[in-house]
Amino acid sequence: MQNPDRPRFRIDANRQSGSRKVRYVETSRPDDGSCTLCRLDDENPAPLESRTMSEPQDDEAFAESTLIQAIENQLEAGEPAAAQATLNKLTLVGYEREESLHMMALVLAHEVRLMLAEDRPFDNEAYESMLRNLPEMPE
Repeated sequence: MQNPDRPRFRIDANRQSGSRKVRYVETSRPDDGSCTLCRLDDENPAPLESRTMSEPQDDEAFAESTLIQAIENQLEAGEPAAAQATLNKLTLVGYEREESLHMMALVLAHEVRLMLAEDRPFDNEAYESMLRNLPEMPE
């Protein structure tokens, strides 16, 4: 419970004006529990599109997109060089770029899983070797 002698702070905002200014008002009046900003948010909820964008993805889709982003980062940085070489090879033998990235992400996931299971550092040589063996997938 708050000390009644201590001043309270209240935030007041005018959402109807063209400019957005927030005033900080110090008061000793007790807070009645009503929040003007919260009430305005309840009366004017955010559009459905913005709410669905902030919902978390399921774990599998999130992991896949993260791994593909890691592959994209490797390609952009040029490290390891086997990443670009593998993408070029897979493209030359007829795989689409998205399918190639997906296979490369599976190889990265395999190496990360082994790294965690065996409690060891990431093995670049093994990772590059598995990349070069694509389209043959690791076990």
